[in-house]
Amino acid sequence: MGKLPKTLWVILFFSSIIVTACVSEKPHDSKNLPPKENAIHPKEVNRPNSQYLTEMMELAKNGTVKNCPFNAFDSTIEQVKTKWGDPDTVDQAGLGFYATFNKKNMVLGYNKAGEIFDVRSYASDLKDVSEQMIVKAFGQPAEIKDNNNENIYLYEAGQDIQLKIIIPNSSKTIDHISVFNPKRAESTGDYILDIKGTSNKLTDSAWASMQKWRKEIVLFAKNQENVFINGPNKKKVALTFDDGPDEVITPAIIDILAAHHVKGNFFFIGSKVKEHPDVVMEAFKHGNLVLNHSYHHLELTKLSKEDVRKEIADTGQAIKSVIGKEPAIIRTPYGDTNADVAAISKQEGYSIVLWSLDTLDWSQKDSKNIVNNVLANVRNGDIILMHSDSDKVETKKALPLLIEELQKRNFEIVDLENLLNIKGYQ
Repeated sequence: MGKLPKTLWVILFFSSIIVTACVSEKPHDSKNLPPKENAIHPKEVNRPNSQYLTEMMELAKNGTVKNCPFNAFDSTIEQVKTKWGDPDTVDQAGLGFYATFNKKNMVLGYNKAGEIFDVRSYASDLKDVSEQMIVKAFGQPAEIKDNNNENIYLYEAGQDIQLKIIIPNSSKTIDHISVFNPKRAESTGDYILDIKGTSNKLTDSAWASMQKWRKEIVLFAKNQENVFINGPNKKKVALTFDDGPDEVITPAIIDILAAHHVKGNFFFIGSKVKEHPDVVMEAFKHGNLVLNHSYHHLELTKLSKEDVRKEIADTGQAIKSVIGKEPAIIRTPYGDTNADVAAISKQEGYSIVLWSLDTLDWSQKDSKNIVNNVLANVRNGDIILMHSDSDKVETKKALPLLIEELQKRNFEIVDLENLLNIKGYQ
């Protein structure tokens, strides 16, 4: 190898000095670095101020939070789904169910009637609000609850509304806020009725079996978002009719309802829909709900999951072929329901609606007993079970008197969409 030129040796010498200096220099402590430009720290510019907190409280008084068009006074989860689509997740907790909408940074709590009672915001700018800022703006809270590793600052925002501010112990800044309506939650969220109605035609063993099922199904419904026994504690009831359509009784019931200007709810068997499409259309044209009662009226809990799905789907399509709409409500035959049936129904877009007041018109076929079962037991929010198949002559006979007496007692007779605040059709 030949000698390097003198000028190149000089360049290499000074380069080695520079490299050595860079390697041996002690790294800077980040704490001692000068602050960067504000453009890199936008939070320093947009940090929430007193006006931000004032707006938070004003929105809370109206039952809502920033960037949310729904409130804890009169909004429903169905309205939310219509505008925002289905939630990312739904969890059961405490007084009801909580729907998470990740893109909106929102969680909405609602009861079994679908009424929103809790509006929660997880907006990122909340995390810039400290405990000190909250107390300075709102004063001392009415209560501070110690909840595991966080504190909940509770402020009375107005009539029936609480503003809850949740602050983790680790950060001392807001994690999220909750605008909560306790009266709305308590008045409807826990309003689950037991099932009433008797028959002198049942054997002792049959009655004991029915009582056992009634208790079990009420407990089951309490823990299922899409299973309903009754409506909210309001002066409303719903009249429901199973096992049609037929050529005689169902049309007569449709006429009686129309004459009294009330709406009914018909749970039709899919195979019978194929036989009497004109009756199905007549029920629909008069404004009654035409709903799903399975295709073959079998005990769904004894079928495979595939067969359960087929029973539901085939009936839905049979009804849709007549009225142009698929139902969103099903009543399982005999009320036979379990967790699998509830889950499959939900996957197919259905709520399961059972009943809280059984006329037992299928057992004691006597108009007087049918009327007495209702009038002796009726409560706010009752879902009343009757039938509209061909041997229910006494049901047809009882219906006009039943409607008139309910109206005299100031009960509003409504359809299940109105009573439960759920969709009747998909």
